[in-house]
Parts: sequence; structure tokens; C-alpha cells
Amino acid sequence: MYFHVIACQVFQRELSRLIADSENVISVTWLPQGLHETPNMLTQRVAKAIDAFLSDVDSGNVKHLPDAFLLCYGLCSNGTIGLEAKRVPIVIPKTDDCIALFLGSQGRYLELFNEHSGTYWLNNGWIETSFLPADDAIERRKAAYAEQYGDDNAEYLIEQEMQYLKNYHFCRYITSPVFLSAKNESAARSVADKWELEFIKEPGDLLLIKKLISGDWDENEFVICPPGYVTAAAYDGSKIRAVPAK
Repeated sequence: MYFHVIACQVFQRELSRLIADSENVISVTWLPQGLHETPNMLTQRVAKAIDAFLSDVDSGNVKHLPDAFLLCYGLCSNGTIGLEAKRVPIVIPKTDDCIALFLGSQGRYLELFNEHSGTYWLNNGWIETSFLPADDAIERRKAAYAEQYGDDNAEYLIEQEMQYLKNYHFCRYITSPVFLSAKNESAARSVADKWELEFIKEPGDLLLIKKLISGDWDENEFVICPPGYVTAAAYDGSKIRAVPAK
């Protein structure tokens, strides 16, 4: 089988390892971390990546049409809603977001969510690619704001930006089966210490990502959007469904 994956950069270590070990031929388009914060932008970037790949197929720059486009994303604030499958299926895990993918299943994510609500999640990918609310990073951002808006405004902007952390009680660090990093774990602990969160290590599980790239698409865990259909939100707990394109 030949698949093309469109993935957030937070999956780079895990997905690269799994692809190297896969019997399938798999290529990847990496997208920047944080696009879920502007869901419309995420939808546009994924659609653009699909169209660009199909254009490369048509021009002969890519030799083969993939059997499917695989999204290493979940629902992600509805950022994967409104994608139309044109010539090959689009396959998406039925998860709220990437946390469930790093934990191995949506079911496990929901169990942990109910066990410890108010959890701030971290793992290697997020620490390496995103803004980390720890002392050094906050001071750098404050300095950038001060240069642009002045010291008083910078202090206010940082205070407002960090308000969301007051809603958390736990910092859960998901370990990686493919890369154990003492440095990244220390960074996660520094976030927990700064915001007075209880630190918990949670073993990662790559089962769902393995199923995605192997073609093991159980309908309870993945939506398969065939050509002529578009992804839509589902409100029965399954997160994403496929409906005929208008």
C-alpha cells in the first residue's frame, strides 16, 4: 500500500520511527504545531497539502497516486471538518485531538480525562515545537512584547496570556516509546513547579498511530471519507463522520 500522511510536527519522532518500520510505502507532509488554535487555518492547510500532492501526481513529480491520505490529527477544534475527498479516501482518527493518539486510544484519553480533569498535557513533541509556559520562555516572550508595546503593556499581555493555566491542577507528561528524554521531562516538571501543578508521568502508546499507517481502520476508531464525500462533525461521540459533498 502507498499512503501519504499529513501530520502535525508534534508527531515527528514517533511517526518517523513507525514509518521506517512499516511495510507500506509512506510519504509525509509536516504542518506546523499550533494550527488547531485557528481551526479554519488548519482546515485550509490540510486541504492545500492534499491539493499540492495531487498536483505533483498530475505533473509527474510524484509517480503514484496514494491509496489514501492519512491525517495524523483528531478533530482538533473542528480543524479537520469540511475536508473533501476528491480522488482517494481521507482517513482520520476519531479522537478529540492528538492527546488520544499519543495515549493509544480515545477511550484511554477519556478515562484519564475523567480521572484528572484540569490536566495540562505535555510530551516531547509539544515541548520541542511549541511555546512552553516556563520561566525562560515567558521572559523571552515578555521581552519581545516590551520591544513592541512597552514594559507596562508587556507585563499586562503576559498576565492575560497565562490566565488559562489557572484552570489546571495537573501536569501530565506523556512519555514516548521511541525517545526517552530526561531534558524534556525536566522541562515538563519546570512547568508543573512554576504553576503549582501536580506532576504525573503517563506512558505513551503508539497503537492508534500504528493502526493508521498500517491500514487497520476499524470504523469505531477511524472515519474513512471516500471520494465525493466531505468530513463533518458527529455529535454521538464518534467525533467525525463522512457525508456526501454538495
